[in-house]
Amino acid sequence: MARIGRQRTVHDRSVHLRQDEVAADLLLDTVSADRVSLDRMGIDGALTVRSCHIDELVIDHVEADALMVVNSRIGRLTIRNASIGCEVTVIDSALDFLALHSCPTTRLERLRVDGLVQVNALRGTLHIRDTRVSSLTVRSQATGGRLDRPSVIVRGLKAREDLTFDDLWLSAIELSDVETRELTLRRVRLDDPLQVSELRCSEIVRVNGLVIPAEDSTITNSTVKGSVEVRDLGLCESSGGGNGTGVTARLALHNTTVMSLTSASVASSVISLHGSSVTGTLGLPSGSSRYSLDSSSSIGDMELAGQVFRNGAQVLSFLERSFTEVTAVALESVRSALAKRNRNREVDELYYLARQREATALPPLRRAIGRGFLGGVLGWGVRARNPARVLGIGILLTGVALHLAGAVRDPGRGLTDVSDAGRSFVLALALWLNVGTGMPSEFNTAGWTALAVLFTVAGMLFTTLIVGMVIRKLVR
Repeated sequence: MARIGRQRTVHDRSVHLRQDEVAADLLLDTVSADRVSLDRMGIDGALTVRSCHIDELVIDHVEADALMVVNSRIGRLTIRNASIGCEVTVIDSALDFLALHSCPTTRLERLRVDGLVQVNALRGTLHIRDTRVSSLTVRSQATGGRLDRPSVIVRGLKAREDLTFDDLWLSAIELSDVETRELTLRRVRLDDPLQVSELRCSEIVRVNGLVIPAEDSTITNSTVKGSVEVRDLGLCESSGGGNGTGVTARLALHNTTVMSLTSASVASSVISLHGSSVTGTLGLPSGSSRYSLDSSSSIGDMELAGQVFRNGAQVLSFLERSFTEVTAVALESVRSALAKRNRNREVDELYYLARQREATALPPLRRAIGRGFLGGVLGWGVRARNPARVLGIGILLTGVALHLAGAVRDPGRGLTDVSDAGRSFVLALALWLNVGTGMPSEFNTAGWTALAVLFTVAGMLFTTLIVGMVIRKLVR
């Protein structure tokens, strides 16, 4: 190898070849060296490093048809400024450190890297498959224009520490079967939706400044044992971002389990959960960010941060700020969070609203019974003011009806007699509340008797229900 170039330096087990031309393929086969450096060389063919054991290999500004490192053991491998059209391939090798800078299409397959893999200034698609690394960082790219933007495709990657994508404008990112401790997407802009599947993250996923098209970007069949933090999710200009069209950036989690989820974006954005679960805490969205939950999603707890729900209007206002629509799942998520904090009065309010909304989807007759009688009259067994209000109105109307009918009015007395009016209302109160005053002598017909029994039965129902609700609240 030392005979190849005129510009060369040989020192012990180290070789530096520079500024030379090779009129054929260049093969380094079973080479053992401390350091090999190929600098500004032109190779009329492919450069292949095969079955070598080199402590440090540096390939810089080498023009070749292809560059391949295969079945080798290399301590530090550095490849910089490969020529346009030169495909860089590193397969079936073990390395301590790998640095790629300003390389076109690159393939990394079946590698074992004990340290960092650093990829800077992408100029072509990056393929990574069946590889183990300590950490991987992909930062910046050197091409512009949609047709020239590179893609990153990663399948079967295991990173002991972290996987980071920083300051990139790419055509697409596809991650499949990836295992890592931390995943970070920072200042990444994509022309195609983000596609992540079978991600297994043991600590945290950070998405900060991700700009995506209008189509749903997805994280599918994944597990994050820590938190997912989404900040400043934005929409690219080609999809209407920033022009006031109302188009929303969307990131969807399908069949995915995360410990906690938080979202904050200045632009309009939606984090959707489809068949997914947040086992820990769902953080309050801030800015113009909201959540969307389908019927098969679940939330373990929800951050409430001083939110107070004194009535249904406050509940609905909070849900409309936090979710794209007020659904039974959203109501149940907030109710469960309140129950964990023993805010029982607000739990009852949420339960009432949830049952009322569930009844809306029933057939007309069942909907009328559910919303009208069970909800409006009986308060679903949790809102005492509903049966109390109905009971009070019933007593008032019964008293008026008894007075107008003259059931307890003495002969010759008119409707304006205050004493008779008072007796009528007292009798109505006695009938509804079943206090055992006996049957008035004026109720000497079967019709009056049946009416009195009906009032008494209804009164027993309402008083028992109200007393039960009050006792339940006192016991809690």
